Amino acid sequence: MGHFWRVCLLAVAVPLLVGPGSFCLASEKVQAQPEPESHTKTYFSKSRQEFAVHYRYGSEAGPTLLIVAGIHGDEAGGYLAAERYTHINPVKGNLIVVPRLNRAAINARRRHGLGGDMNRLFNLPASSRNPDIRVVNLVKQLIRQSDYVLNLHQGYDFYNPRWISKTRNPTKWGQCNVIDTATYHLPSGRKLELGQYATQVVHRANRSIENGDYHFEVNNTNTAVKWTRHREQRGSLTYYSLYNQQKIAVGLEVTKNCSLAEAVSYLTIAINAAIEEAGIQVDSLPSESVQAMAHLAEAKVKPISRAKRKG
Repeated sequence: MGHFWRVCLLAVAVPLLVGPGSFCLASEKVQAQPEPESHTKTYFSKSRQEFAVHYRYGSEAGPTLLIVAGIHGDEAGGYLAAERYTHINPVKGNLIVVPRLNRAAINARRRHGLGGDMNRLFNLPASSRNPDIRVVNLVKQLIRQSDYVLNLHQGYDFYNPRWISKTRNPTKWGQCNVIDTATYHLPSGRKLELGQYATQVVHRANRSIENGDYHFEVNNTNTAVKWTRHREQRGSLTYYSLYNQQKIAVGLEVTKNCSLAEAVSYLTIAINAAIEEAGIQVDSLPSESVQAMAHLAEAKVKPISRAKRKG
């Protein structure tokens, strides 16, 4: 009986010595952080600057890739291609898709929006009085959440690092992956190899393009160096992404010298290649065939102005 009473006393004393809260902790399960759910959010609703952001999260951890289109309103191929990724289901990694960033410019079918060329405003301070600065500031937040950034465009003719003809030379922008530098050195000593990434994306994309005239090239504008011909692009979205946020950023330029269906097809090929090269896995990528874009007009894309336009 003495042994029985000693066991009873211990049963009462242990909870008192340890404390009531500790007994509960031992029996409770630690709650895991809930996985983010894919969703769409509209910003600046019912204004001329309204646009939607589609957040698509995978069940497995991986990099986040941001797709931005429609920063220039006269480049329909970009926002039509981006819209094909708004319902993609990632398995590993995440996508953030902004198909129609510059709503005012798109509605007017012009390059510029309310505050001029939006792709030249990313070097402005957050307190700027430019009417588009609130849009730019929000995109900067999205860039911070990302590891890779794609800015979709349409350019005239065909870029080539060598002079081939009047429509295929270093001054043109169609069918190229634009980077601001090949290698970016981080303060930690690590390097961001933009040239390597862009080259691999080009190789992947070109394997799916039968007509060699429409193969992509890598266009390194060396935007930061003194001798560059592209100083104005120091205000661009990709330049900000790299030099201010240390993200791998690429401008995907498709030519305007083709039908709209073909332009969307070529951009789809390039985006799919960029997603795969980033190590993001999805359940199904959009079809790359021109036939899948049969609902788009087959006529040549009509440029609004023939003046030189840069991404």
